[in-house]
Amino acid sequence: TALVERKINLLPFRELKEKGLFTIKHLSGSHSEVLLCRLHEVCWAVTSEVTNLRSKVSCSAIVTLGELLVTLKKDMDSEVDEVARVLLQMVSSSPEFVQKAASQTLGIMVQNVTPARAMTALMDM
Repeated sequence: TALVERKINLLPFRELKEKGLFTIKHLSGSHSEVLLCRLHEVCWAVTSEVTNLRSKVSCSAIVTLGELLVTLKKDMDSEVDEVARVLLQMVSSSPEFVQKAASQTLGIMVQNVTPARAMTALMDM
């Protein structure tokens, strides 16, 4: 995961960020244990790209969050506050296709984390 984090955090190139996000998405489905040991750092890296000015990178990060939520389910409970915050921010201030992706991922969040955590995260915003 250190290599993936470096790709996302240190390299300013859109293509490398998208590749890093794709790698995280792939790892969540095939080797989630690799991500679980550094879940907070991985989620921080992904959520920081949700607000990227390049809408393609932003959308890729939103989709990656959705994949993390689907595959890691309740293991994502500890990250729900930040995930909900950035997704709600994107729903209210982004192009329509990014709003749609953020809204869908919020729905995925509600379906996959502990209901009480989802409700608390959404109500505290």
